Amino acid sequence: MTPDSPPLSFSRGFRDSSPVILGYFSASIAFGLLARNTGLNVIESLAFSFIVYTGAAQFMALNLIAAGVSGPQILIANFLLNLRYLFMSAAVARKVQTGRYFQRPLLAFGVTDETFALTVSQKGSVPPRYQAAVELFPWLAWNIGTLCGWFFGEILPESLSAAMVSSLYGLFIALLLPDLKKGWPWIITAAAAALINTALETFSGLGTGWNIVIAMLSGTIIGMALIPREEK
Repeated sequence: MTPDSPPLSFSRGFRDSSPVILGYFSASIAFGLLARNTGLNVIESLAFSFIVYTGAAQFMALNLIAAGVSGPQILIANFLLNLRYLFMSAAVARKVQTGRYFQRPLLAFGVTDETFALTVSQKGSVPPRYQAAVELFPWLAWNIGTLCGWFFGEILPESLSAAMVSSLYGLFIALLLPDLKKGWPWIITAAAAALINTALETFSGLGTGWNIVIAMLSGTIIGMALIPREEK
């Protein structure tokens, strides 16, 4: 924060997070539509966003639910996908000015890739009121969007609602492309994980959930070996 910058107040946190709010609201509408199409009722869909609050993991879980994967397998896959938040939350805890330990679990819950980026981009420490706004309003937008998406599904034709499932694959492609542009180590890592998952689906008989878990772990190991440390 430069001397001419406004202080890191609650209102400043709201302003800084406004692009995230808009993005989360639109993305969560798609999640609500897909959740309804997958067979979740409105309470289940809203609880999903209220408690889990991790976009990519929620979309992946919908795909696994639709494939008939068991609960424990979905939990393990989501744990591996969200493991990065353990380290991101620890970094936020060091960044935020608070000696009250009861605040730290609440602030850790609201950490996402985007809110983490907002926090660490600030110079020096961050007051709790700023961090609370940065995390609270995107979380509210995600839940409101989920609710709107679920009810919006009532007025969509069934064929169009079913077609929304394809947006799930578009989401993961969009998440993957920025890393693939970084070079061949990233491309080889992604391709290897995809091939491992395909081979397991074809030959193993373990089930979709375990296949994804094994492919994720294998991709992680391959990435650790191939991707230069400075790019990780």
